[in-house]
Amino acid sequence: MKRVNVTAWLIVASILVGLAAACGGDDPTPTSAPATPTPTSGPAEVPAQPTPTPDPFAAEWQELIEAAQAEGQLVIALSGSDSLTGRFAFEAFEDQFDIEVVTSSGSGADNANRILAERSRGAYTVDLTTVSGGSMERLREAGVYVPVEPLLIHPEVLDRSTGWYFENVLWSDSESTYVMSDSLSVGAIGSIWYNTENVTEEELELIDDYHDLLRPEFKGRMAMRAMNNPGSKSVIARLWLAPGLGPDFLEALHRETDMDLVGAEADRELAEGVANGKWDFGLFGGGRDFRALQNLQLPVRELTLTKTIGALSTEISGGIGVVDQAPNPKAAQLFVNWWYSREGQTADVESTSSFGPLGAVSLRSDVTLGTFPDHLQETLQNVPKWRAEGTIDQFLVVYELNDEWFQVRESTEVFFNDLYKELGYDAWVNYNLP
Repeated sequence: MKRVNVTAWLIVASILVGLAAACGGDDPTPTSAPATPTPTSGPAEVPAQPTPTPDPFAAEWQELIEAAQAEGQLVIALSGSDSLTGRFAFEAFEDQFDIEVVTSSGSGADNANRILAERSRGAYTVDLTTVSGGSMERLREAGVYVPVEPLLIHPEVLDRSTGWYFENVLWSDSESTYVMSDSLSVGAIGSIWYNTENVTEEELELIDDYHDLLRPEFKGRMAMRAMNNPGSKSVIARLWLAPGLGPDFLEALHRETDMDLVGAEADRELAEGVANGKWDFGLFGGGRDFRALQNLQLPVRELTLTKTIGALSTEISGGIGVVDQAPNPKAAQLFVNWWYSREGQTADVESTSSFGPLGAVSLRSDVTLGTFPDHLQETLQNVPKWRAEGTIDQFLVVYELNDEWFQVRESTEVFFNDLYKELGYDAWVNYNLP
C-alpha cells in the first residue's frame, strides 16, 4: 500500500511541475517594478492680494448727496452780476444732483437788506449768498454766516498743493473765516465803456490815464454809479487806494465833469444808457451787463479791455457764504464743496464766459481760462511767481491782503455821502449813513 501511495504522490507532483512550467512560473527573468508616477505641475500659486482700503471720501460724499437730495432744494441770494451770468452754473449743479436751485434776483445790497429784515422777524429762508463787497461785510457783522472750513470735505478743495494758483487759502471777508475767495482778476483799476457810434478813435487816443477823463472834451458825456452805497465797493476801493488817484481824483471827477449818476447797483441802467446813446461813456460799472448788450450787437465796447489805462491791478474776490440756520444745510454743504472743486469752478467759468470776455479767472489753475483776454494771460501766469518772490508791487497795483481794503469800504460811504449832499445829488444820498 505504501508503494502505491508514494507513486501516486510522484505522479501528482510531476503534473503540478508541468503546469507551472507551462504557465512560465519558473522564468528566471525578473519582472520590472511598476514606475513611480511623475507628479504633474499644477497651476502657479497666486500670492494673496491685500484687501483694498475703502475711500472714506466716496462714502462720505455719497452720504452728503443723499442727505441733500432728501432736503430737495437750495436757496441762493445772488449778487447783481450773478443774477445775470451765473444761471448756467446753477443749472449744472441742479442737473447733476437733482436738487432744485432757487435763486434771487436784484442787487447784492437788495438781497442783504432782505436777509437782515427776514432774520429780524425770525425767518430763515436763505442757504447761501454770493454777494460781495460791502453787502458781504454787512452780513458778516450781523452774524449771518457760519465758518466755511468745517464744512469742507472734498479732497480737491482741501488739498491746495495742486490745481490752485496759491497753496494758502485767500479770503474775501475781513475775518478770513466765512467766504473763501474764488476769483483772481488782473486788469484795469476801473473799466471804461463807450458808445462806438458817438466816440471817435481820435477821442479814445486821448485817454491814456484816468486823469484824462477830466479833459474838457468829455465834460457832460459821462455817467457812473453812485459810490456811497454799501455794495459795489471793490472798484471804489481800487480807485481810492491806487497811486495817483484816490479821493482827490474822485472828487474832481464828480465836481468838474458834469457827471451823471445812477444807483450804486444799477449796472444795467448804466449799460443801457451808454448803448442807447444817453451817455457816451460809462465809468467803473459792472462789465457783465455791458457785455450782454455787446453780445446783442449793440454799440458798446470796453476801452480798458484793449488798452492799458494807467496801471494794471490784481485783486482776489468772490466766493460763497454759508448762512447760519439755513433751511437746507446739507444742500448748502454739498454746493459749497462742489463750487470750489474743479467741476464747480469749470461750470462757473463756462457760464460767465458765455456773456463775453472775463475780467477774472478762477483761483483754480486746473480749469479753463474761458474768455479771459489773451493780452493779459502772461501777466496772470506771473502773479504767483511775483507773489512768491515778493516783487508783485513792482508790476501791479495790488489789493489782495491789503490792510486798508476793508477800512476804505467804510470810510468811502461817509465821504461820498457828504459830497453828494454838497453837490445836490439828492437822489443818491444815502440818508441812513452818518
